[in-house]
Amino acid sequence: MKNGEQAFIGYIDEQPVAMVRFTLSSQGIYFFRLSVIPEKQGQGLAKALIEELEQYAFANGKSTSRCKVRMSVPRNIELYRSLGYVVTKEGKAENRNGFSLSVATMEKQLTN
Repeated sequence: MKNGEQAFIGYIDEQPVAMVRFTLSSQGIYFFRLSVIPEKQGQGLAKALIEELEQYAFANGKSTSRCKVRMSVPRNIELYRSLGYVVTKEGKAENRNGFSLSVATMEKQLTN
C-alpha cells in the first residue's frame, strides 16, 4: 500500500468479510475506510476489527487512536462512541468526487 498504509482484513471461513486501512505515526494510529460486507453487518465484526487495531497500535507504543467519520452517518458515530471514542473536532472534507462533506474527528486514548 502507498504512503505507509497498512490494512487488517477480517475473514470468516477463509472469505474476506471486513477491512480497515490505517497508518501509524508518532502521534498514534489513524484508521479509515472501515467496511463490512452488507450481509455480515450487525454481527460485531466492525467492533472486533477496531479492537484488534487498537491492540496492535498499543503493542506498537501508540497511545491514541483517531478516525474521521461522516456526520451524515450517525450510526457510525454511535459505533465509535460505544467503543470509547469522543468527537474532538468537526469540519469539512472533500470526498473523491470533490464534494464537500461534514466530518467529525473522533479519538480514543488507548490503555492496556
